[in-house]
Amino acid sequence: MLRLTFYVTRWSPEKIDDFMAGVESAAEEIGLRFPTPPASLIGVEFLFEPDVLVEVEATAILD
Repeated sequence: MLRLTFYVTRWSPEKIDDFMAGVESAAEEIGLRFPTPPASLIGVEFLFEPDVLVEVEATAILD
């Protein structure tokens, strides 16, 4: 995997610890190795589904 982009709603900097705990939990579940690839966190007003708070976009190269 080359990079991750996280789109988040209702973002504020004090949420970073909870956000990173969620990322680490999901990474363990899917077998993503640490350190994780480069990532961006982008605050957005809303996502396609109104109740969704985080969307992840992963860019990878497959051989």
